[in-house]
Amino acid sequence: MAIPRISTSLTQGLAIQMHPKMLLAILLPFLIAIFSMIILWSFAWTPLSDWLLAQLSGWRWFEQLQNGGGDSFLFMLTSSVNSLLSFISLSAIGVVIGLAAAAIIVTPIAVKYISKAYFPHLAKKGQNANTVSIANAVKVSLIFVFGWLITLPLWFFPLMPIVLPLFWAAYAFSHMSQVDAIVEHATAQERQYILTHYKKEFWGIGFICALLTLIPFMGFVVPVFSIILCTHFGLSALEHYRETVIQSIPPAQ
Repeated sequence: MAIPRISTSLTQGLAIQMHPKMLLAILLPFLIAIFSMIILWSFAWTPLSDWLLAQLSGWRWFEQLQNGGGDSFLFMLTSSVNSLLSFISLSAIGVVIGLAAAAIIVTPIAVKYISKAYFPHLAKKGQNANTVSIANAVKVSLIFVFGWLITLPLWFFPLMPIVLPLFWAAYAFSHMSQVDAIVEHATAQERQYILTHYKKEFWGIGFICALLTLIPFMGFVVPVFSIILCTHFGLSALEHYRETVIQSIPPAQ
């Protein structure tokens, strides 16, 4: 009875990612993300930029810059950073839309392959898998979008441009896939146990994937790779849980 470990799922995940189906699956979130970005850049850039400037205008240092009390170069630099933040934010939202689509469409493919290859004896006891999956994708997407936008003004503070993107990326990569990974196999009670008991591990997977996005071009692969990692780890945790429960049952007299 192997204890679920992130390192094991990471090792197996690298091999699973090389499977032709998983390599082909990379295209789906990428294409959807690109399409979403183009739409967002076209229609949401100006409203978002204006909103961010409105939020900054309430800060004394920014008011001084606007009123000519500060360095004009610094004011121009701040305005340029504002446009850059709008670009980054809309791009991030586009990626999450692609990740949500992948969670709904790609995860069943990953679950089918991984469960057959690595957990062939794990019974499917889940109910309303599609409904739960879609509801989770919508929930995580909304939390990500609103959380990202609400914390966007904090990017002007030291280290926040590093900390906040990594945090929200880790949240998206872990929470978007952790439910879908086990929803077909786990009962509602089992799912609640896995998500609660292994919360730190799923966050760990999310942060690993967030850090991988810092490597050039890895952002194209990570959405599907995060699904693979969460699926392998989630099914491993479920298998361990069921074996533990069975062993805890006293033998019949």
